[in-house]
Amino acid sequence: MGIYGGPSPSAIEGRDQRAQGVRLADGRLIACEAVIVGIGIVPTVGPLIAAGAEGSNGVDVDDHCRTTLPDIFAVGDCAAHINAFAGGARIRLESVQNATDQATTAARTIAGAHAPYQATPWFWSNQYDLKLQTVGLSSGHDLAVIRGDPATCTFSIGYFKEGQLIALDCVNATKDYVQGRKLIEGASAVSATEFSNAERSLKDLLGRSGTQRWGN
Repeated sequence: MGIYGGPSPSAIEGRDQRAQGVRLADGRLIACEAVIVGIGIVPTVGPLIAAGAEGSNGVDVDDHCRTTLPDIFAVGDCAAHINAFAGGARIRLESVQNATDQATTAARTIAGAHAPYQATPWFWSNQYDLKLQTVGLSSGHDLAVIRGDPATCTFSIGYFKEGQLIALDCVNATKDYVQGRKLIEGASAVSATEFSNAERSLKDLLGRSGTQRWGN
């Protein structure tokens, strides 16, 4: 997905090994003097796989962060786990939050308190005068809706899948992040039209029955 839900970048253009612009899929060129690219990591789990642990993209763990090897746990960027916020897909999450929450789950399991990992994915970053906050996972969304005006550098993007709000990207919109997180965690029913109305607080939409995320 591209900027603000728009066209995706197709190329970085430049001269003399210096970036001068990012070409979008629709042909537009966004001028720039530098480009920051976040491409993720390739997990190094060769020794675990060689020892017999299951895994392809990382090492597979269950909902208590146990690998398929007896008494061997894995947490953090390398741990491929089934995540309800990803529609039940097996994924890796490259974030401090995920590593900390999974470590807590593993420690509790080792200590005999068998509480499964069910943490809400969230991320944040401060970039100069922009505070970026994300909650949920937008992978697989079929609709992206803007709330607020990007020109003011205070806005949010809501990601919907089959009519359900599944993730939020918030820019200088902490109130949207806090209230929207509760909407996502509660799988509250909210329409794209209601979400896009920046004059209405997201907390007004809390408590509606939506799609149940976690099974019993």
